[in-house]
Amino acid sequence: MMPWERFARRRLALTRWHCEPENIPAAHQQAFDRAWARQRQLEQAVVNMTRDEIITDDARNAVAASLAPQLNESPFSPAERQAVIAHHVHLETQFAEIASTAPVPDEESVLRWYQQHRAQFMRPEQRLTSHLLLTVEQNDAEVRKQITPIYQQISNNRSAFARLARHHSHCPSALEGGRLGWVSRGLLFPELEKVLFTLQTDEISQPVETALGWHLLWCEQIRQPAPMAQEEALAKAREYLYRQSQQQWQRQWLASLLQAH
Repeated sequence: MMPWERFARRRLALTRWHCEPENIPAAHQQAFDRAWARQRQLEQAVVNMTRDEIITDDARNAVAASLAPQLNESPFSPAERQAVIAHHVHLETQFAEIASTAPVPDEESVLRWYQQHRAQFMRPEQRLTSHLLLTVEQNDAEVRKQITPIYQQISNNRSAFARLARHHSHCPSALEGGRLGWVSRGLLFPELEKVLFTLQTDEISQPVETALGWHLLWCEQIRQPAPMAQEEALAKAREYLYRQSQQQWQRQWLASLLQAH
């Protein structure tokens, strides 16, 4: 079995059956064998179409980086590893070429789809946020004592936040005076998000404890949910529909390739 076959067969088993190929349950063995035979046939046919194309260093490096976690788990020699990477470069090259020939959605279709899905194009609630962090290194009580006077200074004078963040904060945002920018839900630790989205405009949080340490949050402004500008929404709709068109085009091409072989 070629290196790319060993790699693809193992990845198929791990992805769909969550186990090594040799541990496929007997009840699922036939289904696995059929899926593997189909995948092997498709990959071989695709690669045969691009085998003579020159592989650039950029393409090789990009594929090597994306496959590294799985390749590192497999007992491949350096030469076998490079063979697997080359195989996947050929695959991705052909898929990209097929995708580039997919029909581009016309403006009427884009507008119609946008109008039917207008509710999806809402800007979420956002908070203009600044953040100060004191990390805990097995001395929680001492850090708690340190953050209390910082909180009191900022409570009395909001303009002190940037200076104190630059001087004390262990968050990378300290370089920007603690400014995180506009923050939506889902971007912060749950403990911090819960606090931030209960603050009013220009309100400072009480010190908040997480596994990282003690935090202060300043909600400078609140931006309520609002419809996205139509021009921006149409651009996103157009991008989405084109991506769908490319995926469908690729599926149709793979189906025709399978029939031809």
